[in-house]
Amino acid sequence: MIKRLALLTFFLAPIAAGVIYFTDPAEFTRNVDLATQNAPRLWNAIEAYPVPVVLAVGTFFLTVLYHKAKGKSFRESVEVAATRVAVVQVPVAEPPTENPVVIRAKARATRTQLLADQVGLENRQRKLPEEIVKAEKEVCYAEQAVDDAKRALGEKHKAHNKAVAALKVLRAQQAEGDAELASIKVELQKLAQLV
Repeated sequence: MIKRLALLTFFLAPIAAGVIYFTDPAEFTRNVDLATQNAPRLWNAIEAYPVPVVLAVGTFFLTVLYHKAKGKSFRESVEVAATRVAVVQVPVAEPPTENPVVIRAKARATRTQLLADQVGLENRQRKLPEEIVKAEKEVCYAEQAVDDAKRALGEKHKAHNKAVAALKVLRAQQAEGDAELASIKVELQKLAQLV
């Protein structure tokens, strides 16, 4: 069976290639380029697992030829052959049904909690404008205090600079006075020797 399928594939493949070449030469050239690029990898896969690969490729080509014979374009035929999937419906387990009393109780509890949350948020939203105004005033007062502190600090710097300048002047006067006293003392010692 597999040999027949392989032989059929090998005989029909050149015919299919000829049909494709004469209907759309540009597509045929692009597909030949892709085939030559992927040939070594394909050959390694065939050597590793020859039977499934030949079966898969043969089935694919037969499906393409079948859809091409039905009148579809080559691209549509390849797409249908490559994506043909049978969807199996899996039975979905239905969730266990709850007692209607429990469902109503949960709904009431949820409603009560949502109402409580709504009331809490509305109360908070009602108080926020006053708190925002209060916070804005505190920010203004703090900015004013910072400005006052900067001004006071500037005045303190000025007073400090004046005090440092006055101290320098006084120290300079003291140094001059000490120097003058020393020279007077020397002069008095000289005069004491003369008298």
